[in-house]
Amino acid sequence: MLLASLLLTAAPVAALPAPQDRRAGVTASYHELAAAKDAEGLGELWKDNVGLVLQVIDADLEGSLSLWEAAKDSPPTEEIAKLHERALFGAYAASDALGQPIFADYASSFVGWDDEQKLAFRAGQAVFGRAAQELRDGDKAVAITAGQETIERAIALGDWWGAAMGYAVKGEALRAEGEHEDALSSLAMARQINHALGLQSSELRNVRSMLAAARALERHPRALSLAASLATLAEAFQDNATLRQALTAKAELETALNLPDRAAATRARLESLPE
Repeated sequence: MLLASLLLTAAPVAALPAPQDRRAGVTASYHELAAAKDAEGLGELWKDNVGLVLQVIDADLEGSLSLWEAAKDSPPTEEIAKLHERALFGAYAASDALGQPIFADYASSFVGWDDEQKLAFRAGQAVFGRAAQELRDGDKAVAITAGQETIERAIALGDWWGAAMGYAVKGEALRAEGEHEDALSSLAMARQINHALGLQSSELRNVRSMLAAARALERHPRALSLAASLATLAEAFQDNATLRQALTAKAELETALNLPDRAAATRARLESLPE
C-alpha cells in the first residue's frame, strides 16, 4: 500500500533519525541476507529497524505488481517470482523475529492474488485516495463512506496496511463530524494495525487523534493512557512539539483523576523541555 500511503494528509511528524540513506542501507542488507537465506541475520536486521520492515518488503511486492501491470498479456513471471520469493522470506523472518504474524500474512496475501484481485487492490487504493481527498476538501460524509469501503476492500485482500489507512481516514472524518465515539473505535483499529506493522509515525498520528476523541468523551483513564503513549512516541521521534502537547494533556488528566503527585512530576518534566 506504499503508493496510497502518500495520499493521506495529516499533521506533520518529526522524522525519526532514519534518513533515506539508512533505508537504502537496510534494503541492501535485506537483499544480501535474503540471497544467503540467512533468516537469523535478517531477523536481527528487522529488530534494529522495525519502522522500515514493511516499507522495505513492500518495495518488492509493489515492484512485482508494477511488472505485471506493465505487461499483463506476457508478464515477466520469473522476475516476479524472484521478488515474491524474497518478500516472503523477509516477511516470514520479520514475523518470527518480531512476534508479529501480520508481516507474513500481508506478504503471503499479496503474492497469492490472482489478476482480478490485483486490479481490486489498485481500485482500493483509488478509493482511499478519494477518501483522503474528500477529507481534505471538507466532505466528511463522503470521506467516511469511502474510508469504510477502503477497509472492506483491504481486509478482503489481506492488505493490512490499506486497512489501517482506511480506518484512519474514516476515524479522522468521524472526529471532524463530532462523532467521537465511532471515531475513537476506528482510530483504535488503525493504531493497533499500525503498531503491529511497525509504522510508528502513523501510530503517532492515530494516538494523537485518539487522545483528542477520548478527551472529548471525558474518558479520562483511557485518555491518560493515550497521553502517556503519545509522549513515548513523540520522544522516539524527537518531536518536542507533540511531546509538549502530550505532557500537557497528561498533567491535566492526572489532576482531573486526583493524582497530584503524578501531575506534579509530569509538569516538572514539561518545564524541563527545551523551548
